[in-house]
Amino acid sequence: MKNKIGLLSFVAYVLMLQSCGDFLEEQSQSEIIPQTASDFSELLIGSGYPDNDTPDFSFVEYLDDDCEGYLDKTGYDANWNPTDGFAGESQSITPLPYYSWQPYMMDQDGYGTEINTSLSATSYAGFYAKIMGCNAVLDNIDEALGAQTDRDRVKAEALAVRAMLYFQLVNLYGEPYNYNKEALGVPLKLNANLSKDGIARSTVAQAYEDVIVPDLLEAARLMDPLEIVYKNYRINQPSIHILLSRVYLFMEKYKECIEEADKALKMGIRLMNLPVELGDAYLVYQYNPFTYDNPEILWLFGTGTRVNNSNYESGRASGFRAIWDKENDLRWKQFGLELPDDYSVIYKPYGSIGLSQNIRTAEAYLNKMEAEALWGKTEEANDDLNTFCRHRIVGYEDVTLTGDDLLTAIRNERRKEFCFEGFRWFDLRRQGMPEITHVYRAEKGGPKLVYTLHRNDPMYTLPFPSVLFEKNVELQQNECRNGSERQAENAE
Repeated sequence: MKNKIGLLSFVAYVLMLQSCGDFLEEQSQSEIIPQTASDFSELLIGSGYPDNDTPDFSFVEYLDDDCEGYLDKTGYDANWNPTDGFAGESQSITPLPYYSWQPYMMDQDGYGTEINTSLSATSYAGFYAKIMGCNAVLDNIDEALGAQTDRDRVKAEALAVRAMLYFQLVNLYGEPYNYNKEALGVPLKLNANLSKDGIARSTVAQAYEDVIVPDLLEAARLMDPLEIVYKNYRINQPSIHILLSRVYLFMEKYKECIEEADKALKMGIRLMNLPVELGDAYLVYQYNPFTYDNPEILWLFGTGTRVNNSNYESGRASGFRAIWDKENDLRWKQFGLELPDDYSVIYKPYGSIGLSQNIRTAEAYLNKMEAEALWGKTEEANDDLNTFCRHRIVGYEDVTLTGDDLLTAIRNERRKEFCFEGFRWFDLRRQGMPEITHVYRAEKGGPKLVYTLHRNDPMYTLPFPSVLFEKNVELQQNECRNGSERQAENAE
Protein backbone atom coordinates (compact mmCIF):
# COMPACT_ATOMS: atom_id res chain seq x y z
CA MET A 1 0.00 0.00 0.00
CA LYS A 2 2.79 2.44 0.85
CA ASN A 3 4.47 1.79 -2.49
CA LYS A 4 1.19 2.27 -4.30
CA ILE A 5 0.50 5.57 -2.60
CA GLY A 6 4.03 6.70 -3.34
CA LEU A 7 3.63 5.87 -7.02
CA LEU A 8 0.29 7.64 -7.17
CA SER A 9 1.85 10.68 -5.55
CA PHE A 10 4.50 10.64 -8.25
CA VAL A 11 1.82 10.52 -10.94
CA ALA A 12 0.09 13.48 -9.29
CA TYR A 13 3.35 15.42 -9.31
CA VAL A 14 3.90 14.73 -13.01
CA LEU A 15 0.35 15.78 -13.83
CA MET A 16 0.85 19.04 -11.95
CA LEU A 17 3.98 19.78 -13.97
CA GLN A 18 2.08 19.03 -17.17
CA SER A 19 -0.73 21.44 -16.28
CA CYS A 20 -2.59 23.43 -18.90
CA GLY A 21 -0.98 22.02 -21.98
CA ASP A 22 1.45 24.66 -23.15
CA PHE A 23 0.80 26.85 -20.06
CA LEU A 24 3.49 24.92 -18.19
CA GLU A 25 6.59 23.03 -19.29
CA GLU A 26 5.78 19.72 -20.98
CA GLN A 27 7.04 16.63 -19.14
CA SER A 28 7.12 12.97 -20.11
CA GLN A 29 4.26 10.73 -19.00
CA SER A 30 4.76 8.32 -16.13
CA GLU A 31 4.10 4.68 -16.88
CA ILE A 32 2.27 4.27 -13.57
CA ILE A 33 -1.42 4.67 -14.42
CA PRO A 34 -4.24 4.69 -11.84
CA GLN A 35 -6.81 1.98 -12.55
CA THR A 36 -9.38 1.80 -9.75
CA ALA A 37 -11.83 4.36 -8.41
CA SER A 38 -9.77 4.36 -5.22
CA ASP A 39 -6.63 5.13 -7.24
CA PHE A 40 -8.32 8.10 -8.88
CA SER A 41 -9.66 9.28 -5.55
CA GLU A 42 -6.12 9.42 -4.20
CA LEU A 43 -4.91 11.10 -7.37
CA LEU A 44 -7.62 13.75 -7.01
CA ILE A 45 -6.80 14.56 -3.40
CA GLY A 46 -3.13 14.96 -4.32
CA SER A 47 -3.33 16.81 -7.62
CA GLY A 48 -6.83 18.32 -7.89
CA TYR A 49 -7.87 19.51 -4.46
CA PRO A 50 -6.44 22.88 -3.31
CA ASP A 51 -3.82 22.19 -0.67
CA ASN A 52 -2.14 24.31 1.99
CA ASP A 53 0.17 25.86 -0.59
CA THR A 54 -1.61 26.06 -3.96
CA PRO A 55 -3.37 27.96 -5.41
CA ASP A 56 -2.60 31.06 -3.38
CA PHE A 57 -4.61 34.21 -4.05
CA SER A 58 -4.15 35.86 -0.65
CA PHE A 59 -2.91 39.00 -2.41
CA VAL A 60 -6.56 40.03 -2.89
CA GLU A 61 -6.62 41.03 0.77
CA TYR A 62 -4.30 43.93 -0.06
CA LEU A 63 -6.87 45.15 -2.59
CA ASP A 64 -10.08 45.46 -0.59
CA ASP A 65 -11.51 48.01 1.83
CA ASP A 66 -10.82 45.91 4.94
CA CYS A 67 -7.09 46.48 4.44
CA GLU A 68 -5.30 49.54 5.79
CA GLY A 69 -1.63 50.23 6.21
CA TYR A 70 -0.51 50.54 9.83
CA LEU A 71 0.84 54.08 9.60
CA ASP A 72 1.49 54.89 13.25
CA LYS A 73 3.69 52.91 15.65
CA THR A 74 4.36 50.49 12.83
CA GLY A 75 7.50 48.84 14.11
CA TYR A 76 9.40 47.82 17.23
CA ASP A 77 12.80 48.74 18.62
CA ALA A 78 15.27 46.35 20.28
CA ASN A 79 13.16 46.41 23.45
CA TRP A 80 9.89 45.79 21.57
CA ASN A 81 8.68 49.34 22.06
CA PRO A 82 6.45 50.57 19.20
CA THR A 83 8.14 52.90 16.73
CA ASP A 84 7.45 54.32 13.29
CA GLY A 85 9.57 51.51 11.94
CA PHE A 86 7.94 50.08 8.81
CA ALA A 87 7.53 53.20 6.67
CA GLY A 88 10.09 52.97 3.88
CA GLU A 89 11.02 49.37 4.74
CA SER A 90 10.37 46.09 2.99
CA GLN A 91 7.23 45.17 4.98
CA SER A 92 5.62 48.28 3.55
CA ILE A 93 7.24 48.55 0.13
CA THR A 94 6.97 45.07 -1.37
CA PRO A 95 3.14 44.74 -1.19
CA LEU A 96 2.62 48.35 -2.33
CA PRO A 97 1.83 47.45 -5.97
CA TYR A 98 -1.19 45.49 -4.71
CA TYR A 99 -2.17 47.98 -2.02
CA SER A 100 -2.03 50.84 -4.57
CA TRP A 101 -3.65 48.84 -7.42
CA GLN A 102 -0.77 49.25 -9.85
CA PRO A 103 -1.08 47.81 -13.38
CA TYR A 104 2.14 45.83 -12.91
CA MET A 105 1.08 44.23 -9.61
CA MET A 106 0.86 40.69 -10.99
CA ASP A 107 4.43 40.79 -12.27
CA GLN A 108 5.71 40.76 -8.71
CA ASP A 109 6.43 37.74 -6.55
CA GLY A 110 5.96 39.42 -3.18
CA TYR A 111 9.63 40.28 -2.81
CA GLY A 112 9.76 43.27 -5.12
CA THR A 113 11.14 41.39 -8.12
CA GLU A 114 9.59 40.49 -11.45
CA ILE A 115 8.41 36.97 -12.27
CA ASN A 116 9.94 37.05 -15.74
CA THR A 117 11.19 33.46 -15.94
CA SER A 118 9.05 31.34 -13.60
CA LEU A 119 5.49 30.73 -14.73
CA SER A 120 5.03 28.09 -12.03
CA ALA A 121 5.46 30.78 -9.34
CA THR A 122 2.29 32.57 -10.41
CA SER A 123 -1.07 32.10 -8.75
CA TYR A 124 -2.53 31.64 -12.22
CA ALA A 125 -0.38 28.56 -12.86
CA GLY A 126 -1.32 27.18 -9.46
CA PHE A 127 -5.00 27.27 -10.39
CA TYR A 128 -4.45 25.51 -13.69
CA ALA A 129 -2.24 22.87 -12.11
CA LYS A 130 -5.14 21.87 -9.87
CA ILE A 131 -7.64 22.14 -12.73
CA MET A 132 -5.52 19.76 -14.76
CA GLY A 133 -5.46 17.34 -11.84
CA CYS A 134 -9.26 17.36 -11.89
CA ASN A 135 -9.25 16.94 -15.67
CA ALA A 136 -6.94 13.91 -15.47
CA VAL A 137 -9.43 12.24 -13.15
CA LEU A 138 -12.47 13.22 -15.20
CA ASP A 139 -10.88 11.91 -18.42
CA ASN A 140 -10.54 8.41 -16.96
CA ILE A 141 -12.89 7.85 -14.05
CA ASP A 142 -15.77 6.41 -16.11
CA GLU A 143 -13.56 3.46 -17.13
CA ALA A 144 -12.04 2.91 -13.69
CA LEU A 145 -12.44 -0.39 -11.87
CA GLY A 146 -14.77 -0.41 -8.89
CA ALA A 147 -18.37 0.09 -7.88
CA GLN A 148 -20.46 2.65 -9.77
CA THR A 149 -21.15 4.53 -6.55
CA ASP A 150 -17.41 4.89 -5.95
CA ARG A 151 -16.87 6.21 -9.48
CA ASP A 152 -19.79 8.62 -9.07
CA ARG A 153 -18.38 10.06 -5.86
CA VAL A 154 -14.93 10.64 -7.34
CA LYS A 155 -16.39 12.16 -10.50
CA ALA A 156 -18.68 14.46 -8.49
CA GLU A 157 -15.77 15.65 -6.37
CA ALA A 158 -13.62 16.37 -9.43
CA LEU A 159 -16.42 18.30 -11.15
CA ALA A 160 -17.22 20.37 -8.07
CA VAL A 161 -13.58 21.23 -7.30
CA ARG A 162 -12.92 22.20 -10.91
CA ALA A 163 -16.00 24.41 -10.88
CA MET A 164 -14.84 26.18 -7.73
CA LEU A 165 -11.37 26.75 -9.16
CA TYR A 166 -12.79 28.27 -12.34
CA PHE A 167 -15.15 30.40 -10.27
CA GLN A 168 -12.20 31.85 -8.36
CA LEU A 169 -10.14 32.31 -11.53
CA VAL A 170 -12.83 34.12 -13.48
CA ASN A 171 -13.49 36.43 -10.53
CA LEU A 172 -9.81 37.38 -10.51
CA TYR A 173 -9.21 37.89 -14.23
CA GLY A 174 -12.67 38.45 -15.73
CA GLU A 175 -15.17 41.24 -15.24
CA PRO A 176 -18.07 40.61 -12.84
CA TYR A 177 -20.78 38.45 -14.41
CA ASN A 178 -23.53 40.88 -13.42
CA TYR A 179 -21.60 43.81 -14.92
CA ASN A 180 -20.41 42.47 -18.28
CA LYS A 181 -20.77 38.75 -18.76
CA GLU A 182 -19.70 39.01 -22.41
CA ALA A 183 -16.26 40.31 -21.40
CA LEU A 184 -13.29 38.00 -21.78
CA GLY A 185 -12.76 35.66 -18.85
CA VAL A 186 -10.14 32.93 -18.67
CA PRO A 187 -9.07 30.05 -20.93
CA LEU A 188 -11.22 26.98 -20.35
CA LYS A 189 -9.20 23.78 -20.38
CA LEU A 190 -11.52 20.80 -19.87
CA ASN A 191 -9.28 17.80 -20.53
CA ALA A 192 -5.79 16.74 -19.61
CA ASN A 193 -4.45 16.40 -23.16
CA LEU A 194 -1.24 18.26 -23.86
CA SER A 195 -1.25 20.81 -26.67
CA LYS A 196 1.41 22.97 -28.22
CA ASP A 197 -1.24 25.45 -29.34
CA GLY A 198 -2.24 28.37 -27.18
CA ILE A 199 -5.70 28.61 -25.66
CA ALA A 200 -7.74 31.78 -26.12
CA ARG A 201 -9.86 33.28 -23.37
CA SER A 202 -13.53 32.37 -23.21
CA THR A 203 -16.11 34.88 -22.07
CA VAL A 204 -17.21 35.27 -18.47
CA ALA A 205 -20.62 33.93 -19.50
CA GLN A 206 -19.06 30.80 -20.99
CA ALA A 207 -17.10 30.16 -17.80
CA TYR A 208 -20.24 30.39 -15.67
CA GLU A 209 -22.84 28.94 -18.01
CA ASP A 210 -20.85 26.26 -19.82
CA VAL A 211 -18.54 25.03 -17.05
CA ILE A 212 -19.13 26.24 -13.50
CA VAL A 213 -22.90 25.76 -13.24
CA PRO A 214 -23.09 22.53 -15.32
CA ASP A 215 -20.19 20.99 -13.40
CA LEU A 216 -21.82 21.76 -10.05
CA LEU A 217 -25.25 20.56 -11.16
CA GLU A 218 -23.79 17.28 -12.41
CA ALA A 219 -21.76 16.94 -9.23
CA ALA A 220 -24.92 17.36 -7.16
CA ARG A 221 -26.81 14.84 -9.31
CA LEU A 222 -24.10 12.24 -8.83
CA MET A 223 -23.40 12.94 -5.17
CA ASP A 224 -26.86 13.54 -3.66
CA PRO A 225 -27.97 9.85 -3.62
CA LEU A 226 -24.80 8.85 -1.77
CA GLU A 227 -24.04 8.88 1.94
CA ILE A 228 -22.96 12.31 3.23
CA VAL A 229 -19.41 12.14 4.58
CA TYR A 230 -17.91 14.89 6.75
CA LYS A 231 -14.45 15.72 8.07
CA ASN A 232 -12.46 13.88 5.39
CA TYR A 233 -11.19 17.01 3.58
CA ARG A 234 -13.33 16.25 0.53
CA ILE A 235 -16.26 18.19 -0.82
CA ASN A 236 -19.66 16.78 0.08
CA GLN A 237 -23.33 17.28 -0.78
CA PRO A 238 -24.18 20.35 1.36
CA SER A 239 -20.93 22.03 0.30
CA ILE A 240 -21.80 21.54 -3.38
CA HIS A 241 -25.24 23.09 -2.91
CA ILE A 242 -23.82 26.02 -0.94
CA LEU A 243 -21.23 26.60 -3.65
CA LEU A 244 -24.03 26.54 -6.24
CA SER A 245 -25.96 29.09 -4.19
CA ARG A 246 -22.87 31.32 -4.18
CA VAL A 247 -22.51 31.08 -7.94
CA TYR A 248 -26.19 31.85 -8.51
CA LEU A 249 -25.95 34.86 -6.18
CA PHE A 250 -23.10 36.22 -8.30
CA MET A 251 -25.20 35.60 -11.43
CA GLU A 252 -28.20 37.38 -9.82
CA LYS A 253 -30.29 34.21 -10.17
CA TYR A 254 -31.94 34.73 -6.81
CA LYS A 255 -34.61 32.02 -7.00
CA GLU A 256 -31.99 29.39 -7.81
CA CYS A 257 -29.66 30.72 -5.09
CA ILE A 258 -32.38 30.33 -2.46
CA GLU A 259 -33.30 26.85 -3.66
CA GLU A 260 -29.72 25.61 -3.46
CA ALA A 261 -29.17 27.11 0.00
CA ASP A 262 -32.38 25.46 1.18
CA LYS A 263 -31.22 22.10 -0.16
CA ALA A 264 -28.09 22.37 1.93
CA LEU A 265 -29.97 23.48 5.04
CA LYS A 266 -32.32 20.51 4.75
CA MET A 267 -29.37 18.13 4.95
CA GLY A 268 -29.12 18.54 8.71
CA ILE A 269 -26.37 21.14 8.89
CA ARG A 270 -26.54 23.71 11.68
CA LEU A 271 -25.30 27.09 12.84
CA MET A 272 -23.00 27.24 15.83
CA ASN A 273 -24.75 29.11 18.64
CA LEU A 274 -21.87 31.31 19.79
CA PRO A 275 -23.64 32.78 22.85
CA VAL A 276 -24.07 29.23 24.15
CA GLU A 277 -21.13 27.33 22.66
CA LEU A 278 -18.31 29.87 22.59
CA GLY A 279 -16.31 30.32 25.75
CA ASP A 280 -12.81 31.18 26.89
CA ALA A 281 -11.78 27.52 27.01
CA TYR A 282 -12.89 27.13 23.40
CA LEU A 283 -10.81 30.12 22.39
CA VAL A 284 -7.67 28.88 24.12
CA TYR A 285 -7.95 25.47 22.49
CA GLN A 286 -9.23 26.73 19.18
CA TYR A 287 -6.61 29.20 17.98
CA ASN A 288 -8.03 28.80 14.48
CA PRO A 289 -11.83 29.04 14.79
CA PHE A 290 -12.39 27.14 11.55
CA THR A 291 -11.24 23.55 11.86
CA TYR A 292 -13.31 20.39 11.82
CA ASP A 293 -13.84 20.86 15.57
CA ASN A 294 -16.26 23.63 14.61
CA PRO A 295 -19.65 22.00 13.89
CA GLU A 296 -20.38 24.47 11.08
CA ILE A 297 -17.43 23.39 8.95
CA LEU A 298 -18.61 21.21 6.08
CA TRP A 299 -15.48 21.15 3.95
CA LEU A 300 -11.95 22.31 4.74
CA PHE A 301 -9.43 22.94 1.96
CA GLY A 302 -6.80 25.23 0.49
CA THR A 303 -4.18 27.68 1.63
CA GLY A 304 -4.96 30.65 3.86
CA THR A 305 -6.32 33.78 2.18
CA ARG A 306 -5.07 36.18 4.87
CA VAL A 307 -1.75 37.90 4.25
CA ASN A 308 0.94 37.92 6.91
CA ASN A 309 2.49 41.37 6.94
CA SER A 310 3.47 43.64 9.83
CA ASN A 311 2.48 46.83 8.02
CA TYR A 312 -0.81 45.74 6.44
CA GLU A 313 -2.64 44.13 9.34
CA SER A 314 -5.98 42.46 8.76
CA GLY A 315 -9.02 44.34 9.94
CA ARG A 316 -7.34 47.64 10.71
CA ALA A 317 -9.51 49.65 8.30
CA SER A 318 -11.74 52.04 10.23
CA GLY A 319 -14.75 51.33 8.00
CA PHE A 320 -14.48 47.63 8.78
CA ARG A 321 -14.11 48.12 12.52
CA ALA A 322 -17.05 50.54 12.64
CA ILE A 323 -19.66 47.94 11.64
CA TRP A 324 -19.07 45.72 14.70
CA ASP A 325 -20.95 45.54 17.98
CA LYS A 326 -17.70 45.04 19.84
CA GLU A 327 -19.35 44.26 23.18
CA ASN A 328 -21.88 41.67 22.09
CA ASP A 329 -20.83 40.19 18.75
CA LEU A 330 -18.81 37.16 19.81
CA ARG A 331 -17.04 36.92 16.46
CA TRP A 332 -15.13 40.06 17.46
CA LYS A 333 -13.56 37.92 20.16
CA GLN A 334 -13.56 34.64 18.23
CA PHE A 335 -11.56 36.17 15.36
CA GLY A 336 -9.10 37.96 17.66
CA LEU A 337 -10.22 41.47 16.74
CA GLU A 338 -10.68 42.64 20.33
CA LEU A 339 -6.94 43.01 20.98
CA PRO A 340 -5.43 46.52 21.19
CA ASP A 341 -4.71 48.33 17.93
CA ASP A 342 -0.95 48.15 18.36
CA TYR A 343 -0.94 44.42 19.01
CA SER A 344 -3.36 42.14 17.24
CA VAL A 345 -3.29 38.43 16.50
CA ILE A 346 -6.01 37.41 14.07
CA TYR A 347 -7.11 33.84 14.70
CA LYS A 348 -7.99 33.19 11.08
CA PRO A 349 -4.82 31.60 9.69
CA TYR A 350 -2.65 32.86 6.87
CA GLY A 351 -0.37 31.26 4.31
CA SER A 352 0.47 27.57 4.24
CA ILE A 353 0.31 26.79 7.95
CA GLY A 354 -2.64 24.47 7.35
CA LEU A 355 -5.82 24.00 5.33
CA SER A 356 -7.69 27.22 5.91
CA GLN A 357 -10.44 27.86 3.39
CA ASN A 358 -13.80 26.28 4.06
CA ILE A 359 -17.43 26.04 3.17
CA ARG A 360 -19.63 26.25 6.25
CA THR A 361 -23.26 26.54 7.29
CA ALA A 362 -23.08 30.32 7.73
CA GLU A 363 -22.76 30.83 3.98
CA ALA A 364 -26.02 29.04 3.27
CA TYR A 365 -27.82 31.58 5.47
CA LEU A 366 -25.91 34.59 4.14
CA ASN A 367 -26.35 33.68 0.46
CA LYS A 368 -30.02 32.93 1.01
CA MET A 369 -30.89 36.10 2.93
CA GLU A 370 -29.11 38.37 0.46
CA ALA A 371 -30.90 36.73 -2.46
CA GLU A 372 -34.22 37.10 -0.62
CA ALA A 373 -33.60 40.80 0.01
CA LEU A 374 -32.62 41.42 -3.61
CA TRP A 375 -35.61 39.40 -4.88
CA GLY A 376 -38.07 41.38 -2.77
CA LYS A 377 -38.77 38.64 -0.20
CA THR A 378 -38.40 41.04 2.72
CA GLU A 379 -40.11 38.94 5.40
CA GLU A 380 -38.05 35.86 4.64
CA ALA A 381 -34.83 37.90 4.52
CA ASN A 382 -35.57 39.40 7.94
CA ASP A 383 -36.33 35.96 9.38
CA ASP A 384 -33.03 34.54 8.16
CA LEU A 385 -31.08 37.62 9.24
CA ASN A 386 -32.53 37.45 12.74
CA THR A 387 -31.92 33.70 13.02
CA PHE A 388 -28.32 34.17 11.94
CA CYS A 389 -27.62 37.09 14.27
CA ARG A 390 -29.13 35.34 17.29
CA HIS A 391 -26.45 32.69 16.78
CA ARG A 392 -23.68 35.28 16.76
CA ILE A 393 -24.61 38.16 19.07
CA VAL A 394 -25.33 38.12 22.80
CA GLY A 395 -28.72 39.60 23.66
CA TYR A 396 -29.64 40.15 20.01
CA GLU A 397 -33.09 41.62 19.47
CA ASP A 398 -34.93 40.88 16.24
CA VAL A 399 -35.24 43.66 13.68
CA THR A 400 -37.63 44.37 10.82
CA LEU A 401 -35.82 46.18 8.03
CA THR A 402 -36.67 47.08 4.46
CA GLY A 403 -34.96 48.24 1.30
CA ASP A 404 -31.38 49.45 1.47
CA ASP A 405 -31.33 49.16 5.28
CA LEU A 406 -32.05 45.45 5.05
CA LEU A 407 -29.51 44.84 2.29
CA THR A 408 -26.82 46.80 4.12
CA ALA A 409 -27.40 44.85 7.34
CA ILE A 410 -27.13 41.55 5.48
CA ARG A 411 -24.00 42.56 3.60
CA ASN A 412 -22.39 43.81 6.81
CA GLU A 413 -22.97 40.39 8.35
CA ARG A 414 -21.35 38.80 5.32
CA ARG A 415 -18.39 41.19 5.55
CA LYS A 416 -17.89 40.37 9.22
CA GLU A 417 -18.42 36.62 8.99
CA PHE A 418 -16.05 36.09 6.05
CA CYS A 419 -13.43 38.73 6.82
CA PHE A 420 -9.93 37.78 5.57
CA GLU A 421 -11.26 34.64 3.86
CA GLY A 422 -11.01 35.81 0.25
CA PHE A 423 -14.67 36.87 -0.03
CA ARG A 424 -14.56 40.65 0.27
CA TRP A 425 -12.80 41.51 -3.01
CA PHE A 426 -15.16 39.27 -5.00
CA ASP A 427 -18.19 40.73 -3.20
CA LEU A 428 -17.09 44.30 -3.88
CA ARG A 429 -16.91 43.49 -7.58
CA ARG A 430 -20.47 42.17 -7.80
CA GLN A 431 -21.85 44.85 -5.45
CA GLY A 432 -21.11 47.71 -7.83
CA MET A 433 -17.31 48.11 -7.70
CA PRO A 434 -17.34 51.11 -5.31
CA GLU A 435 -14.58 53.67 -4.90
CA ILE A 436 -11.90 52.66 -2.36
CA THR A 437 -9.03 54.67 -0.92
CA HIS A 438 -5.85 53.33 0.68
CA VAL A 439 -3.54 55.48 2.80
CA TYR A 440 0.22 54.95 2.69
CA ARG A 441 3.36 56.47 4.22
CA ALA A 442 6.44 56.26 1.99
CA GLU A 443 9.04 57.28 4.56
CA LYS A 444 9.43 57.65 8.30
CA GLY A 445 7.93 60.90 9.44
CA GLY A 446 6.68 61.57 5.93
CA PRO A 447 3.20 62.62 4.84
CA LYS A 448 0.27 60.29 4.45
CA LEU A 449 -0.45 59.49 0.80
CA VAL A 450 -3.82 58.44 -0.63
CA TYR A 451 -4.27 56.01 -3.51
CA THR A 452 -7.75 55.73 -5.06
CA LEU A 453 -9.47 52.85 -6.81
CA HIS A 454 -12.32 54.58 -8.62
CA ARG A 455 -15.85 53.32 -9.06
CA ASN A 456 -15.94 50.70 -11.85
CA ASP A 457 -12.17 51.00 -12.07
CA PRO A 458 -10.58 48.72 -14.72
CA MET A 459 -8.34 47.35 -11.94
CA TYR A 460 -11.36 45.58 -10.44
CA THR A 461 -10.39 43.04 -13.13
CA LEU A 462 -6.78 42.04 -12.51
CA PRO A 463 -4.04 41.92 -15.15
CA PHE A 464 -2.47 38.63 -16.15
CA PRO A 465 1.19 38.09 -15.22
CA SER A 466 3.29 39.07 -18.23
CA VAL A 467 5.17 35.77 -18.25
CA LEU A 468 2.00 33.94 -19.33
CA PHE A 469 2.23 35.39 -22.82
CA GLU A 470 5.49 33.55 -23.45
CA LYS A 471 3.64 30.25 -23.05
CA ASN A 472 0.20 31.06 -24.44
CA VAL A 473 0.34 33.24 -27.54
CA GLU A 474 -3.46 33.20 -27.80
CA LEU A 475 -3.92 34.90 -24.44
CA GLN A 476 -5.18 38.49 -24.51
CA GLN A 477 -4.20 40.91 -21.73
CA ASN A 478 -6.76 42.89 -19.73
CA GLU A 479 -7.20 46.60 -20.33
CA CYS A 480 -5.95 47.55 -16.87
CA ARG A 481 -2.38 46.40 -17.65
CA ASN A 482 -2.05 49.17 -20.24
CA GLY A 483 -2.80 51.93 -17.77
CA SER A 484 -0.22 54.30 -16.38
CA GLU A 485 1.18 53.98 -12.87
CA ARG A 486 -1.38 55.05 -10.28
CA GLN A 487 -0.26 58.16 -8.42
CA ALA A 488 -0.97 59.10 -4.80
CA GLU A 489 -2.26 62.39 -3.48
CA ASN A 490 -0.95 64.01 -0.34
CA ALA A 491 -3.51 63.59 2.45
CA GLU A 492 -1.99 66.14 4.80
